[in-house]
Amino acid sequence: MIDPRRLGVLQAVAVHGSVAGAAGALHLSPPAVSQQLLALERETGASLIDRSGRQVRLTAAGRLLAAHGERVAAQLRQAERDLAELTGQVSGPVRVAAFQSVMAPLIGPALRGLAAASPAIQPVIAERYGPAALADLRRGDLDIVLTEYDAASPPPAEPGLGLRQLALDPYLLVIPPDWQVSPRSLRDLAGRPWVAGPPGTACDHALRRLAAEAGIRIPAGDVCVEFPSVLALVAAGRGAAIIPRLALGQAPVTVCALPQLGGRHIAAWHQAGPAQPAPATATVLDTLAQTGQAPRQTP
Repeated sequence: MIDPRRLGVLQAVAVHGSVAGAAGALHLSPPAVSQQLLALERETGASLIDRSGRQVRLTAAGRLLAAHGERVAAQLRQAERDLAELTGQVSGPVRVAAFQSVMAPLIGPALRGLAAASPAIQPVIAERYGPAALADLRRGDLDIVLTEYDAASPPPAEPGLGLRQLALDPYLLVIPPDWQVSPRSLRDLAGRPWVAGPPGTACDHALRRLAAEAGIRIPAGDVCVEFPSVLALVAAGRGAAIIPRLALGQAPVTVCALPQLGGRHIAAWHQAGPAQPAPATATVLDTLAQTGQAPRQTP
């Protein structure tokens, strides 16, 4: 009889393309993965791994069993979902990667809501962002990875992953308090300095887009990764900035109410596929979306 746990090891090798990758995803050592594969070959009487080259490749029999392994895993996830629906109890750890500007306005309230409504779920938060976090999501080391993108851009796509919209965060124009101007559009700030975000970020994309629409040039200047740093430089008179509302905080800057600046979408990457996301992950996603859609006071 085939051991389903060893079938899961083979399926992990198929997904990650190497023994080391499967070991990392399964929290095993590479020798332990190799031993499980050898035991599965003895059980089935078939050669499952082509060991003739430097890279691990599955044989036809290996690919066949790996596909069955995925179906078994999907059936187990569905069983978990069915049981959660029957009993009304969802439990287990959910590992979430998030970035600085959503910690206080989104993650904090969502954690309080989860503790009250689903105390058996054990969220674990890591301040992570970008490709490295997505790689950990694919490996199974994370369950949810938060991201952002300019609302004027199409949603990003990642093969094998789903994207859940959580909130639309409007952009604000902030300027130093000593500028003593009341801009009606970005054209009124032509020739003035700006504090920008790193290339490729949602707010940098928005700033370049809005500047192009207004026909003004953004001179090279200060660049900050985190919004508290941006706001500190704006307060110090270094320049204006485009800031999402959730990141504003209590910085001593002047907020200018300009229409049609757009906003950034805050969204969550998660595993996609049969019976995915798992019940506890789905509950956390629902809570994040409910928190993100709750009305907030406009500054």
